[in-house]
Order: sequence, then C-alpha cells, then structure tokens
Amino acid sequence: MTRRSWLLAASTVLGVVLLTGGAGALWLTRTDNAEERDCVTRVAAEESTVRTDRRWTDRDVPGVGAYPEIHWQVDYPSFACSRAPGPTDLRYQGVVRLAPADARALAATYAWTPVTGAAPEVWPGLTGHVPDGVRWRRSADHDAAGAAEAWFAPERSLLLFTAVDT
Repeated sequence: MTRRSWLLAASTVLGVVLLTGGAGALWLTRTDNAEERDCVTRVAAEESTVRTDRRWTDRDVPGVGAYPEIHWQVDYPSFACSRAPGPTDLRYQGVVRLAPADARALAATYAWTPVTGAAPEVWPGLTGHVPDGVRWRRSADHDAAGAAEAWFAPERSLLLFTAVDT
C-alpha cells in the first residue's frame, strides 16, 4: 500500500467516524430536547391541575378533620426537569372548607390572631375557592404543630395552607 492510498483510507475512516459521531451527538441532543420539552409540558400540566382528593390529614395540617371540601395544587419551585441528582422540592397550597364542628374545635385549640397587612397570596387556580372579604387569622402554635403554614377564617370555616415537601 502506498503512502498516498494509506492517507486516503485513513482520511476516509476519519471522515466516517466524525460524521457518525456528529450525527450521534445531534441525535442525543434532539432526544434530550424532546424529553425536556415533554417534561416541561407535564410539569406545567401538574402545576395547573386543581385537585380535590383527600391527600391532606390532621398530621399534615392539624385540625382539618373530616373536611367536606378541599381544592389544592402543587408547584415545582426548582427545575423539576433537571437531570442533576438530588431532591426536588414540591410546594403545595390548599383551600379547605372545614366541617362546622372541626372549625369550632380548631378555633378553640389554638390562639388565632388577625392577619395585619397584606393577605396571603392565593395561587391563581385556587382564588375562585376563596370568597372576597375573607378575614384571615394566624397561629404560630398551629404552624409549629404540623407540616404547613395555615391561615384560618373561623367565621367561614375556611382554612388556607401552604406546605413544602422535599
């Protein structure tokens, strides 16, 4: 084999390797982008969904009892589609219509003080479940007893909570 034919063969092999590698990298990039777009779409759908299932208990939010109605959402404050290892924080917010007896018991169990200043931020998907003019109350003892921050409107038997789960 002459030097020229050897160089031609080596150049051809190198060209094929580079083209194959480049095409493979492009394919992986396109696949990753498609998977990331799918993940972003799924997360957006999860965050916009208002749920009504009975996931929340007295252990999570003390005093909710056997509530007749709940609406809650989940939020992914960190980038949930990251491939980096580690926990993904989830934030939750819920609006709970308490049974009248549970609302009275909750009002009697903890010291609730009126919220002064700005009202708590209610997530857009839940605002329709909070009537206008609600006068919220807070209790540091209540928040310390569970895994959630809570705002309570005893006269409306309404509880708003925010929780973080890692």
